[in-house]
Amino acid sequence: MRTDRAGSVGVVFAFVLPLVIGVCSLVVEFGNALLIKARYQRVADIASFSGALAYSGTSSTTTMTNASVAVAALNQVPAAAVSANLTVSPASSSNSAVLVAISAAHPLFLTPVLNGPRSLQIAASAYSQIAVSASSCLLALDSSKSGVTLSGGTSVTATSCVVASNSSVTVPCGTSIAAKAVDYYSSSAPSAPCSGISGSIVKAYTTDPVAGTSGLTTATARLTTVAAQTAPSAPSVSTGSNVSFGYTAASMSIGNGCTATTSSAYSGKWTVTCPAGGTYTFGAITTSATLSFATSGTAATTYNFSGVVTLSGTNSFGPGIYNFAKGIVTSGGSVTTFAAGSTFNIGQSTTYCSNGYYSICNTATLTISGPASFKLSAGVANTGGSSLTLGYGSGITGNNFQIGPGSTGDAINLGGGSTTLMGDATASGSLFRLNGNLNDAGGGSCLVISAADQHDIEGNFIASGAVVMGAGVYTVDGYMALGGAGGGGATCNGATVSVTGVDVTTVLSGKSTPSSGSCSGLVFCVAAGYSNIVMTAPTSGTYAKLAVIGPTSSAVTAGASSSRAAAMGRSPAFSMSPTVH
Repeated sequence: MRTDRAGSVGVVFAFVLPLVIGVCSLVVEFGNALLIKARYQRVADIASFSGALAYSGTSSTTTMTNASVAVAALNQVPAAAVSANLTVSPASSSNSAVLVAISAAHPLFLTPVLNGPRSLQIAASAYSQIAVSASSCLLALDSSKSGVTLSGGTSVTATSCVVASNSSVTVPCGTSIAAKAVDYYSSSAPSAPCSGISGSIVKAYTTDPVAGTSGLTTATARLTTVAAQTAPSAPSVSTGSNVSFGYTAASMSIGNGCTATTSSAYSGKWTVTCPAGGTYTFGAITTSATLSFATSGTAATTYNFSGVVTLSGTNSFGPGIYNFAKGIVTSGGSVTTFAAGSTFNIGQSTTYCSNGYYSICNTATLTISGPASFKLSAGVANTGGSSLTLGYGSGITGNNFQIGPGSTGDAINLGGGSTTLMGDATASGSLFRLNGNLNDAGGGSCLVISAADQHDIEGNFIASGAVVMGAGVYTVDGYMALGGAGGGGATCNGATVSVTGVDVTTVLSGKSTPSSGSCSGLVFCVAAGYSNIVMTAPTSGTYAKLAVIGPTSSAVTAGASSSRAAAMGRSPAFSMSPTVH
């Protein structure tokens, strides 16, 4: 008997047809979704790259987002489906990246027939890393000059930044540069016959990274203010009677309502007492053994001295307003202290000291506790081996320094092996102002300079010993010579240093240059003898990444030189225009 199977096939086909249609619909819908996702991915790639370019040029997240959305819109992706965010790069946690994400629901046409979803969420994302290029910490911008030239065993360590020259780079045998990169723009590659360059070498022109920035314009504008500042005047006091605190038999009258008593005959130990709050005038004062002067007085009491105050032995002065018309001179071996909270107005001494005449001539140990206010018309000389403390101490911030020039032109003159500690002047209204050179000319000396918002120096910055620069801006209406007359590092505050400063910016006018020595004719110079110069620029604020700013006037063509090791730490920008040698 023949079997008819046509009906069976029809039944099977009727059952299979919906399944075939469903599979085909899934294939079509899924294929379409893959095409859309691929398009979204391309758009996300382009949009994130555009956003990264926009952010690199403006540092604005708003501009970054607008650029990303605009690129997406040009590719028919609605703004509502696009997001752009600045985030940490997945490739390097030290860099940022622009993340663009696209996500939108697309309708499905066939799957709903089979009671499937009516839409499908399609998403794509892309990162574009914003690579931070290494900043330049040593720049020679003038292509007509000699660029960067090392000599005398110089070792420049700048491993986190770039040494760049728009002219040549010369690293002779015995010298070295260790940097992230060394850029040059001369016709020939850097000269390093003994392989003294560590880091990539790139031929590239370097534009001035700080030209026109607020930090540069603000810093250089202050040079005009510093050039116009005037030194304080000497105090004007009436003539008083001279007093000698020597080895006499009995107490004596010193007038003014003050008393001077001695502990025993011929002991040379004297105690001076004056009623608090008054004004007392004396002539010249000399001490021999021990003097305790108004140690129980108040800071509102005024003491006038019309003659030179010459201090020997051990001396203690209480707080007060001290007007020394003819200066203070300490004799060798003496120890003198003044109480905190005092004000000092001091004229020029008639006693010859350190090749000139100064308001303070210290040849022993002189400590003025802080906070204190100093108005010195004729500078300070701290002679060889002596110790001078001016308002220095932990947590003391309210000092004021207004110091004029001694007869040598130095506001501060330091001898070899001396120690000079200057307290901070960071409190509201505090000043650090020198009319004259800061001359640390003595090898083996230690100088600690106050931290201050502004260090205004109408003169030159000269160092031959150890210098610890307090934080702040140093506006120098002249040159900076480190070791130009010899010298080098020394022990200072318990550490061996050459010149060191954290959060410092130095601005040089180049109005003058040394006339002799290894720094002759240069605005900024590190000479042989210093083994480690560390000047770290601020990392934020107006002067961020500005360590040394040289002359910006085209009339000043003097440059810079380093003849020994220098470490320009943590990527400060060393900007010297028109040139750095």
